Amino acid sequence: MNGPSPRRTPIIPSSTNVPGLRINSGVSYAAAKALEHLKKGIGQSKRCYRKAYGQSPLIHAYKTLSRYAGIFNNFKDTVLIPGGGNKLRKITTGHIDRHFGNLIDGGASEKTIAVNASALNKFFHAFGRYDLVEYINETRAAWRESAIPSSRTEPFVDPERVILSMRSPYHAGAVIQYLTGARVADIRKVCEWVRENPSSTEIRILKSKGGRDRVIGFPERLHHLERIREAVRILGGGDIGWPAFLRAYTKEVKASAKKNREIYTGPHAFRVNYANNRYEELALHGMNSREEEETLITITGELGHSRISMAKYYIPAFRQ
Repeated sequence: MNGPSPRRTPIIPSSTNVPGLRINSGVSYAAAKALEHLKKGIGQSKRCYRKAYGQSPLIHAYKTLSRYAGIFNNFKDTVLIPGGGNKLRKITTGHIDRHFGNLIDGGASEKTIAVNASALNKFFHAFGRYDLVEYINETRAAWRESAIPSSRTEPFVDPERVILSMRSPYHAGAVIQYLTGARVADIRKVCEWVRENPSSTEIRILKSKGGRDRVIGFPERLHHLERIREAVRILGGGDIGWPAFLRAYTKEVKASAKKNREIYTGPHAFRVNYANNRYEELALHGMNSREEEETLITITGELGHSRISMAKYYIPAFRQ
């Protein structure tokens, strides 16, 4: 993550969005001028800006202003000056990659990555560096995928009981999560794949979080695959209103967890159950370190992650 990305040809404007600031200005001077510009949003309604532009280019709270200023100063002091990028026009995507790489290597959470991305976007928008804003928006999902989850997800003690207590058709979504390790947003993709490939003994979740494709094989778990197919049949054809269904589904999981006196940390708990079940299925008593690594690599891929450490985070045996 620390190496610079392939160099792009940036689209650098001749002027910025801040009066009196030029694209050839020094970064420290530009940051100070940008802060004065960004604080114009304090006391104003964000709603008006969102309605007109989708998002506000300004900052609307003193606490946020202070936090974002600290983030940009950290970016400036740790990757720009040593790298020679002391002018607005010299900032590259490589500097941005280095900044987020440093955060991830330091154990940053998903929330920290998200806040850093928002802060840098505010400054780069003020500087008129829309190429960098676009790059952050394109890459932030991949950075978050490599970060530590912001909150610790706990598995359900008795996931089958939670599923059994759920109303139809929502329990079908829970079956899919539990038996495939799918994220909530990927339940729809599992349904689409199974309907289009009814005889396949694998399930592919295409373009999951971070843009990754996930392949989950079931040749030795055909009883699980049949349960998944039945869940897809219960959910019906492709005309289901997915946004409304998934919102109601999340509420149903929470209600069922409460009814069964389970600790509720979100539907993501089914992914943790999946990871632990797969580890127990694949792990052999007395297996050597190479076999264990291969098992973790398999689970990592099935969960849609790129690092073994993330698979370990999901498996309770490694949490102790």
